[in-house]
Amino acid sequence: MIYKHLKSLFFQFLSTDFDFIKYFIIFALHFKKFFLMKVLEHFSIPYQGLKNELHTFHFQVDEAFFHCFENALVGKGEFEVELELDKRPDMAIANFSLTGHVVVPCNRCLEDFELPIETDFTLHIKYGDNDSGNDEVIFIDPDTSKVNFAQPIYEWICVSLPMVTVHEDIEDCDPEMIKKLKGESDDDDDDNIWSGLKKMNLDD
Repeated sequence: MIYKHLKSLFFQFLSTDFDFIKYFIIFALHFKKFFLMKVLEHFSIPYQGLKNELHTFHFQVDEAFFHCFENALVGKGEFEVELELDKRPDMAIANFSLTGHVVVPCNRCLEDFELPIETDFTLHIKYGDNDSGNDEVIFIDPDTSKVNFAQPIYEWICVSLPMVTVHEDIEDCDPEMIKKLKGESDDDDDDNIWSGLKKMNLDD
């Protein structure tokens, strides 16, 4: 009873105080931006202070990571990312290994399922501002203190998706949808048979 009364007062307050609504929306947008920045910051490494040797870093990709990208091809998933960074005086070689899964709809039964993905890729980090258009090279300023790898990790996950995503075993598909598909297939076969008979000249 008290909850309903408080709820009623709250909505009555919102309907009369438009300034409150405006500031609330502004606050929510700023909070979302701050939250996304914190999520992506997890994928940064302190580049400038690293010694010229081999370094290993580990990152975790989760659902919040994918929400940081507008119109994302993937909305859910989890990955363990290992980065081996070979830093040299004039450049660095970054080798990434990704193991995990994405949640995607099955193109056969339309049911969401976990698609396992295991992949790796390499990036070269060089000094300068030359934009060669090569996706495998990142150019940075000599004074750059941190390098963030969130964007290339996200892009590589998307590139690793197969053209067709289906359950590996049809038995894992939604049985009701498979039943409907089989029914439509049988109807199509019957239509093809009748179409063939209609074209035949039975008078001969």
